Amino acid sequence: MPYSTFIVPREIYHGPGALEALATVPGQRFLIVTDPGVRGCGTIDRVLKVLQARKVETAVFDQVQHDPSKAVVRGIFEMAQSFKPDVFVGVGGGSSMDAGKVGWVFYEHPDLAAIPIGQVTRELAQRQMRKKARYVAVATSSGTGSETTRAAVVTDEDEKPPFKAVVMSPQIIPDVAIVDAELAALMPPDVTANTGFDAFVHAVECYVLTQPSQLTDHLALGSARTTMEWLPKAVANGKDIVARDRMHMASLEAGMAFSNGRLGLVHGLAHQIGADFSIPHGRANAFMLCAVFAFFYPVYKARFSSLADALGIDGKNDADKANKLLARFEDLKKQVGIPQAMKQSGLKPDLFMSQVGPISQAFVNHWQPAVVQMTPEARRATGMAGDVNEVKELFMHAWNGTRPELK
Repeated sequence: MPYSTFIVPREIYHGPGALEALATVPGQRFLIVTDPGVRGCGTIDRVLKVLQARKVETAVFDQVQHDPSKAVVRGIFEMAQSFKPDVFVGVGGGSSMDAGKVGWVFYEHPDLAAIPIGQVTRELAQRQMRKKARYVAVATSSGTGSETTRAAVVTDEDEKPPFKAVVMSPQIIPDVAIVDAELAALMPPDVTANTGFDAFVHAVECYVLTQPSQLTDHLALGSARTTMEWLPKAVANGKDIVARDRMHMASLEAGMAFSNGRLGLVHGLAHQIGADFSIPHGRANAFMLCAVFAFFYPVYKARFSSLADALGIDGKNDADKANKLLARFEDLKKQVGIPQAMKQSGLKPDLFMSQVGPISQAFVNHWQPAVVQMTPEARRATGMAGDVNEVKELFMHAWNGTRPELK
């Protein structure tokens, strides 16, 4: 029986007030990576107050944008070369934490800054990190789980259409994760909904696609249950610190699950429409979830059935349970204010229709080397779609708020 590994940050500080633990992190020169919104709301002032009480040197890069680009990561790298930190601190949602991770990689290995983002994973496998600095992740949103994962997503704007490239390595799992619900309390309802749905999709997609494992199954199911109960409450009342703490922990659990399991086509297609249409990642996941799960149903019937059981959903047979499960997902979207269909999100129909063919082809081209020899059945069994028509059909289902018929 093959064995598995399970890797998480060495230290995880969680609960309201956990930011104070940043004072215990060894180091003398801290480079903080964040976005203008997080800085503007006062969170970075709180971070600096904790650090400056120790009389350490600090610098702040605050220009990370939604879906960070390679240009932004280069900016972090350039500041790091000048400042020479021994600790990177990514403060924010997934964009800031991911941009900070890749900036840290470039700082440790400057030659990697000159190659396409999509090639960094392969090159990093031959290198060692932490010769110059360590990484601390401070989560201010409850969704990406980036504070505990081995992944970082950066949009490579050099590709046409732009493509979200993933840097993947256990070496970029943060050394320290800080999950303080007080920092999440400043998120507005729409951001709470979008990021929370991202955590939910991490949990359910990981559960369905990953081989059964006591560790990842327990975390994924716990996260999914928590999100279904507490996300609507966090959206309805952002000052509910209990709801915020539950969602922060749900995000953490889902991150640990998928970082040690895997994700698949829901996230892959969500990255594509996010990069091309500037749709927030969690919302893009919500649009793709039911269409992709229905597409995979023939291969993953047993996992769909057990997921429904775990979430308290009964049915006459596997197909009935799966239909009720997908209906429950749609109901959660409605509860938190996410539109049923992409076409209800303000995106112009002419723009989508003109781009759906090219982005379907771009998606297939990106993954084609891995799937060209596979049958359609084998692709589904590994969580992939390799046919342009399949991909386009799934995008159209997301646009219309529909899904394939369960077979």
